[in-house]
Amino acid sequence: MAGSGAAIACVLVSLPLRSPSDAMLNSATVMAGGLLAGLACGVLRRALDARVTRPNAIFIAGLLACFALISLGALAAETYIERSVSFILPLAGLALGIAGALTLLLRRSSRPVPWWAVTLTLVLAVGLGLALAGRGDQQDGRLELPPRGASRVLDPPYITLG
Repeated sequence: MAGSGAAIACVLVSLPLRSPSDAMLNSATVMAGGLLAGLACGVLRRALDARVTRPNAIFIAGLLACFALISLGALAAETYIERSVSFILPLAGLALGIAGALTLLLRRSSRPVPWWAVTLTLVLAVGLGLALAGRGDQQDGRLELPPRGASRVLDPPYITLG
């Protein structure tokens, strides 16, 4: 549930951002990163429950360590793809922040989240990430419609023979 919430938020936030590589860093990969952040938060929190006396403090330290690892990966990616750090790090911070906060909030709840709500948010996150992959990335970084008459979808293809 926490990962789905993080994925939905990150996909929506990433739309107006200018991706350094539309093929590799799009809404689908942002969605996958949000879901992985939620999975990491859940695994970390579950592992800390019975073993330590101050699980919340160690949980937050674990999130910071995850962010540090992501930062190193983004720096390594910067050698291959320009501006990958400026695209990845804000979204990683948002994903880990939302997933971590939701993990802690849902952990304190006395009632478990119903399975249908978890399934619904997961389907929404995956659907949104896949449907918006490649959309919203404009040359100037602003989310806007193309000028009127700028694109003609119904033009026949021009084929020259010879």
